[in-house]
Amino acid sequence: MFVTVLHGDNEEALFNIHCRVQLLLEGIKRTCHCEPEVEIELADENGQIKNLLENRHCYASEILSERETCILLAVSRPAGTTEAVFTPLLNDEDIINSKFLAKLGNWGESKSSSSRTKSKRHSRKSVVIQSMSLLDGKPSPPQPGKSKSTASTTKKRAGKS
Repeated sequence: MFVTVLHGDNEEALFNIHCRVQLLLEGIKRTCHCEPEVEIELADENGQIKNLLENRHCYASEILSERETCILLAVSRPAGTTEAVFTPLLNDEDIINSKFLAKLGNWGESKSSSSRTKSKRHSRKSVVIQSMSLLDGKPSPPQPGKSKSTASTTKKRAGKS
């Protein structure tokens, strides 16, 4: 049982989902070269958030579907608010389009009953644009003595340039 995670410049990685969500997220961060302090989340190709961070102690196979394709997201919480801002860590305009971003922007509205002001939506867009450099882009050297808890494979997506 695995999922495909799309990230970076049209890259993809396979991850075993028969493990706890916390271990899956750690494996994704390591394989996809995310900064250690960055929180990550996954969304489907339509922009629907998977809520892995809220279910860290569940098995990933209870939340994710086998052979599902997911988009890697960075999660930030602006100062003075508990609301999460999701930033796609995939550079693919075919997938990360206005419809996908609109769905991400509506996540908080569908999650809570409070409505947002227009100014908060505009500040969200600026956070998304400023946060695009969270991926290193270079493979990190293997760390001796660390074993991988999830199986993963990374490759460039075929047919995209």
